[in-house]
Formats: sequence, C-alpha cells, structure tokens
Amino acid sequence: MTDESLVACCQECKRPLTAIDCYGERLKGCVTCNIWWTPSDTKKRLSEEDLRALHLMTRHSDRDD
Repeated sequence: MTDESLVACCQECKRPLTAIDCYGERLKGCVTCNIWWTPSDTKKRLSEEDLRALHLMTRHSDRDD
C-alpha cells in the first residue's frame, strides 16, 4: 500500500476523500464525516447548509453519468 492510497481515504469511515473549492479555499475531505483539511493541514467542518448543498450536488452528478 502506498502513502498516496492512505491519504486518499477518510481515516474515520474509509470512504474516498473529495477535493472541493469552498468559497475560494481548496479543501480535501470526507462528505460523510464532514471533516475537511486545508492545504496547510488545518482541520475544519462545513456548515450544515454547505454540507447539504454538497450532498445535493453529489447526488445530481451521479445521475448525469
């Protein structure tokens, strides 16, 4: 297993991480656990409203495939 594969999954739920742009800030994290990291490794959570919007966007993009 490579270091990259360890970084690519959430440490809590083991689901793949997602990269997003949140108001101009690049974040990488888990939609399920709502744990996100900035490029400087600061941990943060999205607001309920932003997380709900992200879930809706994810669901709609799954239908487009």
